[in-house]
Amino acid sequence: MTEKKNPAEQLGILADLGKLVELDPDMVVLDGQNARTERVKPDPALLASVERIGVQEPISVRPVEGGKFGVFKGQRRWLAAVAAKKKALSQGKDWRPVPAFVRTGMEGADHEALLLSLVENTQRARMTDRDQVNGAAQLEIMGVTEADRRRAASILGLKRTQLKAAKQAAQLTAEGLQDGARYGFDLLEMADLQDVEDVERAAEKLAQAKEKDREARKGNGHWQHAMAELRQAQVRARKVASVTQALMDAGVKVVPRPRWGESTEALSDLTTATGRALSPKAHAAACAGHAAWLNEDLSPVYVCTSPERFGHRASGSPTAEEEAKAKETERAQRKLVIETNRASRAAREVRHAFIVQMCKGKSVSDAGWGLILSTVVNGSDLYRRFLNKTSEAAAELVGAFAGCSPEKGEEPFAQLIQRTGKSRRPQLLLAQVAAAYEAAMPDKAWESPTRSQVEWLQFLADEGYTLSDHERDMIATFAQRSAPKAEVEPDAEPETEVEPDAEPETETEVEPDAEPETETEVEPETEAEPDGETEPETSVSK
Repeated sequence: MTEKKNPAEQLGILADLGKLVELDPDMVVLDGQNARTERVKPDPALLASVERIGVQEPISVRPVEGGKFGVFKGQRRWLAAVAAKKKALSQGKDWRPVPAFVRTGMEGADHEALLLSLVENTQRARMTDRDQVNGAAQLEIMGVTEADRRRAASILGLKRTQLKAAKQAAQLTAEGLQDGARYGFDLLEMADLQDVEDVERAAEKLAQAKEKDREARKGNGHWQHAMAELRQAQVRARKVASVTQALMDAGVKVVPRPRWGESTEALSDLTTATGRALSPKAHAAACAGHAAWLNEDLSPVYVCTSPERFGHRASGSPTAEEEAKAKETERAQRKLVIETNRASRAAREVRHAFIVQMCKGKSVSDAGWGLILSTVVNGSDLYRRFLNKTSEAAAELVGAFAGCSPEKGEEPFAQLIQRTGKSRRPQLLLAQVAAAYEAAMPDKAWESPTRSQVEWLQFLADEGYTLSDHERDMIATFAQRSAPKAEVEPDAEPETEVEPDAEPETETEVEPDAEPETETEVEPETEAEPDGETEPETSVSK
């Protein structure tokens, strides 16, 4: 009669565990693929237990060079056995070997060793955040096939995209990793943080965005807006560093932008003691107070750090206080314009990404059809102006939303139309209508938002897009401007009566060529003027 096997033998579990042996603790070394890259000190309770009764749960090792065995599961137990042996020898007592499963079939199987080590340690005492992130990154790198990587992600309870993101997350600084762990970021969010961690308060701003997304319970729109703004801030910070270094290399001292009331004066507002204008080149050669600070468009403003000390005097007619206040007002207004234009561009980046996904959808919503028909059939001004734009520029925007590159010539989408099935035709129309609306959303649309711009933003929000703070401000501005003004009660008497034949007290005569004082409203499709964020010219005065 055939002898029955126990369930473990039938499933091959014992064979997978390896051969159980007793090893001298000194014959064991830390395996290079142990997920715990930092040696952990066994706690007192474990040490006391191993000293009295030895290691009760076998460790897992594999043969390594030099006749040793590398431990990839059970580092703490092995270290306790090493300490217990050392203490026993010092007291002249017998020491105990450490039980171990020897995995002879795992020589060179680094990917499997690291995976088993991660499984062991995520189920036991918590590893450091660095070890967890680095371990996941190594699994992604070492996986020979995509199946290896998917299997590793599944066993660790991670999404495949999270395991991919681990490679970038592993590049976080110690401070960045600590911030990410404190805010509960997953590997994908850690990777995003690594991309912008050199921006001040990046982790805090992302955590706030994550909380807003959690409260909204729809997607990660707030996170995407925060990342767009942080990347923009990062680009600007790098430009500032580059321009500052160029000035310093040219021998120019770079000082912080002066606040109101400080004595640092621009050379354009100063003269020599004899009334001659001060040029940056001449001032640099003759005055120890020569310096520069960077304005909003990162151009250097050459100044003297102590004009009175070095014999300079003000060249303008207004008082210093009046001039300083006027400059401060102008500077604040310009700063507002530049910062708001930046927010406009950051929002556009996320908005365009949403439109691309919307145009990839399986169908067009009823609201989308309504927008298409209203825009095209009614022949709205916005749509006609878009069609009158440079054909190449219009085609590029449509192509970006439709997911293709336009062809040259009068029919840039001829091939796309031919290969587009019946069910996908509405998405092409939606891409064109979306391009028309986006072409009418320049950087400075916030200054005087139009009804069509606001309705477009509200349509996108209804389709699932997360509006940025900047876009919500545009809607609020339009609503405030469009609110009906309070009507004067019928019985109210006017404060003053004007005689029928009375001539006005003063009458300003407008010259034929004079420009009107009121600002001309910018048409939606008008390209935004530069907001001062272009690269400064490289002419640096020494």
